[in-house]
Amino acid sequence: MSINNVIAYFIIYSFLGWIVESVYKTILSKKPVNSGFLYGPLCPIYGFGAIIMCICLKDFKDNVVLLFITACFILSVWEYIVGWLLEKTFKTKYWDYSNNKFNINGRVCLKNSCFWGILAIIFIEFLHPPVQNIIEGAQKELLIYTNVILFSIMLVDCIFSIIKVYNINININLLNEITKSIKQEIEKIKEYAGNKASSSETLQHIIEELKEKQEFIKAKLEKQTARLRKAFPTMKHLKITEFLNQRIESIRKNK
Repeated sequence: MSINNVIAYFIIYSFLGWIVESVYKTILSKKPVNSGFLYGPLCPIYGFGAIIMCICLKDFKDNVVLLFITACFILSVWEYIVGWLLEKTFKTKYWDYSNNKFNINGRVCLKNSCFWGILAIIFIEFLHPPVQNIIEGAQKELLIYTNVILFSIMLVDCIFSIIKVYNINININLLNEITKSIKQEIEKIKEYAGNKASSSETLQHIIEELKEKQEFIKAKLEKQTARLRKAFPTMKHLKITEFLNQRIESIRKNK
């Protein structure tokens, strides 16, 4: 396979993977879901998975049983590596199979491994051959220009999405600092109570300003985390989970 064809396959299967996963999650949640880490209609994990299948599984085309077993192993290893990298990079578990039987650290499980095996059979036997014919028959110059444009858009989307995730962490840290400051100011008010009324009023004013800023950041975080929570229902981020639990508890108290 030429580099040009590989890029085309990556984009096509990233898009098809996004369609399948988004439709599946939309049916489960009964409302539209833009699945995946990126904002655009692409799930790179499926694109990379497709390239892996093209390279590693093509020789098993005539042996369905061996194709299934090999795909279960290779694609499960790939899923585990991606899960591990995302956890280490963003301190986030975007999927968690801990409640499934025969799982390894919640990153892979037997059920999903079998799903990968079935998907590989469909891919190698039925899906990829016609796609391969279309790509190999396409005009070379047109394919290059299309790849450059689409890959550039995806790269920008990827950078933008990564920045958004880091901004979530920054806002959560800022929220924690403000909460800590409010507690400190409250302690100061207790110390000044009955001694210096003017100082107490000044501290109270500072607290009110801090609370306004706190609510603003909380509202911002709710918007920032909404899409990720829809795209990854089992997502586990220590700081995000803590923040959401605090919001749920606050809502319950206000009811």
